Amino acid sequence: MKIDNIKNYISEANHENFMKLADEIYGLTIHLNGTYPGYKEWFYDKQIKGCLTPNRNIIFIKNEEGKIIALSCLKKDEEEKKICTLFVSDEYRKQGLGSLLFEESMKFLETTKPLVTFTEDKLPMFEKMVTKYNWELTEIVDGIYNKGIREFCFNGQLTNRNYREELIEILRKIRDKAITELQDNDTIEKITIY
Repeated sequence: MKIDNIKNYISEANHENFMKLADEIYGLTIHLNGTYPGYKEWFYDKQIKGCLTPNRNIIFIKNEEGKIIALSCLKKDEEEKKICTLFVSDEYRKQGLGSLLFEESMKFLETTKPLVTFTEDKLPMFEKMVTKYNWELTEIVDGIYNKGIREFCFNGQLTNRNYREELIEILRKIRDKAITELQDNDTIEKITIY
């Protein structure tokens, strides 16, 4: 398996291959239309067009047959360094490809603390990376893309709201639950939230 990026396919001679590659990548991530309304427009109008500039890139991994099995869509400009999309095909998960993509993505972004967001249901899939790089939970946004779905933001924000108080409240609830469990075991010590 080899890591490649879409910028290697940008040229007059490769125009057809570039668009074929873009379509293949979109086909792998088409399911994101259900989670992120307007995903197709964003993908072609922002991400693919942006790959023609230094600010965006798509890193991908192909299997032995030449089929893309994992990818990462990236944005790097003065406002943010963001991993926009990270995807690994089901049959290739738990083989370290996600970690490899994160590493390559952070090289392109020139940071180990990129803005990364996950829906609540995807958070467990990325827990190891969050812990490994000590990413900071900086915002939780309810319904930014779909009603009733929370987006967890690390190392940056999707909105201009200050979520400090909301994060403190979540931490208090976690603390209170831990205190209750410890009291049940009669081994409580002082727990402080700053």
